[in-house]
Amino acid sequence: MQQARECSNYRRPAAWFALGLALACCQASATEGGGSAYPVGVETNYTGLMLPEGSHLLVYYQHYQANEARDNHGRDNPRFAYFRSRADVVALRLSHVWRTVRIAGATLESRVVLPLPQVDLRLGIARPAPLGALDRSGSSKGAGDLTVAPLLLGWHGPSLHQMAGFEMILPTGEYDRDRPVNAGRNAWQAAALYGLTWLPGRWEASARVRYAINGRNDATDYRSGNELSLEFSGGYKFMPGWSAGLNGYAYRQTSDDRQSGAAVNGDGNRAAVNAIGPYLAWSPSRGFGLVAKFQVESGARNRAEGNRFWLQGRYAF
Repeated sequence: MQQARECSNYRRPAAWFALGLALACCQASATEGGGSAYPVGVETNYTGLMLPEGSHLLVYYQHYQANEARDNHGRDNPRFAYFRSRADVVALRLSHVWRTVRIAGATLESRVVLPLPQVDLRLGIARPAPLGALDRSGSSKGAGDLTVAPLLLGWHGPSLHQMAGFEMILPTGEYDRDRPVNAGRNAWQAAALYGLTWLPGRWEASARVRYAINGRNDATDYRSGNELSLEFSGGYKFMPGWSAGLNGYAYRQTSDDRQSGAAVNGDGNRAAVNAIGPYLAWSPSRGFGLVAKFQVESGARNRAEGNRFWLQGRYAF
């Protein structure tokens, strides 16, 4: 996807990595376990342009690494004696754009996404002297939570393209409340999204807004706050089949994390982060394409702050 809403908070560390429309990402201290069910940053390019009619296989790879965890004020989080997180995620997305069905003039797409994360977390919880740090490090590898979008709508114009719809992230991944790192989150997420792409000549500009509501983890009685994300890109086609530009995202948690009815940490543990970086895209034919992109995070609150590298491929069959 969100990541894609992932690493750990001081009360119940847990890591999770998955894809909303693609992959997952590692974070710290925002929402339960410091992660989002949606891999923010995955949907930056051509977000309003629906794929051509037919079936498509998309493969996503994401590498995320962070050595800093921020608190509510954007400073190094004093709850952590040491912190380092790394995630390598491969995600498979199967999309089908229906050939004959139309609604309100829109083309229809259905998709399902399976993330396969490998997560490594090094985390120490700070304790008063003479006690040493409480080590909560761990790793996880396996299938993450499944994303399903049964119906997306796409409208096409001469230069402006739009897409809107709804998706669900289902708690299908492996989860154990006593493990410091998990492949699944044990909670559902429902999200509405709207994206647009403008293609004036050789230029490209895209943006997508996504608002997500998180369900409750019944193993911990924890409900993560709702999340708003804006993903964007802008670039130029400098030769046939090749384009380059900038991409990024802004992420804000709009409501409090709550556990057993109370706001977590007294302030709701709300997260925020921004990111920007370059991308390079190659599409030699209508049925094949690759995008490589890099995103540098800044301004993090209640989560990790790191860097992401993405490699995304599409094949029509």
